[in-house]
Amino acid sequence: MRLIATGALVFCAVMMTVCRLLEPVQPWLVWPRAFFEAATVGAMADWFAVVALFRHPMGLPIPHTAILPKNKGRVAESLAAFMETSFLTEQQLGPKFRGVDYAGFASRWLAEHAGMLAEKASHFVPHILSGISDDEILSLLGERARDWIRKADVGPIVGEGLEVVIQNGRDREIFVSVLQASRQLIEDHRSTIQSKISREIPLSSEMLGSLPFGKDLVGPLLDQWREKIACAVAGKTIEKVQAALDEASCEPDNPLWRSFDERLQKLIINLKSSPEMAAKIRSLQGSFADSQVVDDFAIKAWQELKAFILRDCTSEDSATRQKLEEAILSASHQLSENQTARMDINAFLGEQVLAALLAARPQSRELIISTIDAWDEKEMADKLEGTVGRDLQFIRLNGTIVGGIIGVLIHATFALVG
Repeated sequence: MRLIATGALVFCAVMMTVCRLLEPVQPWLVWPRAFFEAATVGAMADWFAVVALFRHPMGLPIPHTAILPKNKGRVAESLAAFMETSFLTEQQLGPKFRGVDYAGFASRWLAEHAGMLAEKASHFVPHILSGISDDEILSLLGERARDWIRKADVGPIVGEGLEVVIQNGRDREIFVSVLQASRQLIEDHRSTIQSKISREIPLSSEMLGSLPFGKDLVGPLLDQWREKIACAVAGKTIEKVQAALDEASCEPDNPLWRSFDERLQKLIINLKSSPEMAAKIRSLQGSFADSQVVDDFAIKAWQELKAFILRDCTSEDSATRQKLEEAILSASHQLSENQTARMDINAFLGEQVLAALLAARPQSRELIISTIDAWDEKEMADKLEGTVGRDLQFIRLNGTIVGGIIGVLIHATFALVG
C-alpha cells in the first residue's frame, strides 16, 4: 500500500509537469493540470502527516514530527488506562467468563487425556511413597484401626449376617460341616481319646471287694483283662459318638440339629438386642484393640500394600494405572452428566476467574506500561505502523484524489468568476 500511494504521488507529479509543458500547445490541458497540481499537493501533505506520526520526514528533525515514539510514555499510560477502565471491568468480562462451560471443558479434556494422566500419576506414585514416613503411616493406621474396633457396633452386624445365613439355608450346611469336622477330629485323634477314656473307666479288683470270693477269685482276672476291656469300651464309646454325629448330619429333625438351631436363634437375638452380650463384645473389642495384634496387622498390611503398589506401578498391565484411568474417566463422566454439579462448578469457577482477572488489573496496567517503555522508538514506530499502516496509506490515496478534485473545483470557480 505504501508503494501504491507513493506511485500515485509520482504519477501526479509527472502528469502535472507534462500538462504544464504542453499547455501552450493544448490549452485544454489546464484542467488536468489543475487536477494533478492539487493532487500532488494533497499527496505530499498527507505523506508528511502520515510519516510525521511515526518518524521524522526524510530524517529531518522538524518540530511536532515522530509524534508517537516521542510520546510513548503517554501512549502507554493511555493504553493501560483504557485496558483497566474500559476492558478489564465487571461489565465487560462478567458475562463472558460467567458463561464459560468450565466443567464441560474439563470433562472433555479429562476424557481425552485419561490414559496419559493415569500413566504420569502411576510413575509419580513411587516418589510419593518414598517420601512418606513409615512410622507415621503405621501410627495412623494403628490408631484408625483401634478407633474403629472400639467404636464398631459388631453385635448387630454379626446378628444380621447370621440371619442372612439362615434365610439362605446355609445354617444347615454349617451344622453339617461342624459335625463332619468334629467326627474327623475324633478320628484323627482316636488313639489319644481312646486312651484317655480307658484310663477313666473304673475297672479294678477293688470294685469286687464286697463280693464273696470276688476279690480273691475274679479280681486278679479282672486286673489282667482290664486294659483290653477298657480299650474295647472306649472304642465303642467313640464309635457311638461318631454314629450319633453321622445321624445328626443326615436327619433333618435330629435333636442335635434342633438344639443347634435354637441356640443359633437365641444367639442372633442376643447379638442384636442383649445389653449383656453387647457389653461382653465391647469388652472383647477393647481387649483386641489394645493388643499387639493390631500393630502387627498394620505393619504387615502397610508393607504388603506398599510392595504391591511399587511392584504394580512398574508393570505394563498396572492395576493401579487402570484404576486411576477408570477414576479419571468416571470423574469426566460425572462432570458431563451431572447437570447440577456442572452448573455449580461453572458458577464457582466463573466467579473465581473473574475475581482473579479484576484483581490483576494493577498488574496488567504495570505490564502494559513497562512493555511499551521497554521498546525503543524505532521498534515502537514499526509495531504501530505495522498495525495501522495499511489504513494510513489509504489516507494518502484519498488525499491525492480529493486534492485533485478540489484543484479542479478551484480552477473552475476562478474560470467562472472571470
